[in-house]
Amino acid sequence: MGKPGGSKGSVGAKGGGKGGAGKVGTAGARGGDSVEAYVPRKSPGATAISMPCVFKYLTPETLASAIIGKGGAVISQIRTSCGVKIGLTDHGDLYPQTDCRILTAQGNTEEDLNKVSKEIASKLAELVKSSGPSEATGSDDDLKLKVLLPRAAAGGVIGKGGASIKQLRETSGAKISISDAAGTVPAADQVVSISGSSEALTTVMAELNRQIQMLSTEHWFPQWASATTMTSAGWMTSYGGSAFPAMMSPPPIAAVRGTSYSGMATMVQVAQSLPPYVMEDSRGFALSCVVPNRLVGGLIGRGGQGTKEVQKITGTKIGFREIPDDPDNRSLNIAGPLANTCTAYMLMMKRYLDAEAQSGGSGADA
Repeated sequence: MGKPGGSKGSVGAKGGGKGGAGKVGTAGARGGDSVEAYVPRKSPGATAISMPCVFKYLTPETLASAIIGKGGAVISQIRTSCGVKIGLTDHGDLYPQTDCRILTAQGNTEEDLNKVSKEIASKLAELVKSSGPSEATGSDDDLKLKVLLPRAAAGGVIGKGGASIKQLRETSGAKISISDAAGTVPAADQVVSISGSSEALTTVMAELNRQIQMLSTEHWFPQWASATTMTSAGWMTSYGGSAFPAMMSPPPIAAVRGTSYSGMATMVQVAQSLPPYVMEDSRGFALSCVVPNRLVGGLIGRGGQGTKEVQKITGTKIGFREIPDDPDNRSLNIAGPLANTCTAYMLMMKRYLDAEAQSGGSGADA
């Protein structure tokens, strides 16, 4: 069975790099079939933050389109009237396990962001009125919206014994639910689901905004603010803070060395032994490998559903690039937090092997 990128040379990570790209690790790879691990100067899973206050919304595609407006007219008007910067993840670049794009608003004051929340609630109401009710956006008298909250802010929103969130529900008239955190670090995401009238949504978002901005000087805040994928200690931190589920704790490596399980055991033990700063590095990581052109369709899947599914599961960005002077192959590129990137690579390699089997041939060079 051939490896992605052909059978020549070894698979490894190249060292060195220009312009501060900081390629991680070293290896003696040859023949163009290396797996490169980069620490980019700016992670593809991040947005540039230049203002002190940040608030993040999860917008289904219909709402994102309404906020952008024809030719970008609406979003331009919001930026100008509120004195803020607004960024949206690309079409199809969705927050994991949702059908929503991330809208990141940044401003100089908390009040600037409250103005943005009011505009978004207003656009949501207009959308539902013109297009009718839907599961994603709610109905006229019960609008639905989701926002992101860093784990460190959740305690202030909930309060002792749930007293604060109970009072917020009563004063606003909104229904509010907060998901479990995506990890154990302060910057780990929690999704807040809000439903109610436009005014109720605005009231709740103002309180969430207040709690978030109280933490804007914390050392981890820039990481949370800039992330455009799930913020955690890696995608799988919902299992207790390590890179892999606690239930997967392996037996000692020595007990399984030489068996088919030894590779999995080694991988899990290494991931669990890494210090937090490795999994939490806000710059992100990238992996790339060379795959034959004839298998790219199988990797992408019908209508792009294959890569979209892997991106949604792992919170990474996946793309293919042409390779100069190599018409037979392309570069497969995956970017995101370290654990997420490695997870996505494994899922894409399963798709590679499935595509190879369906093509009836090997991916190795002749």
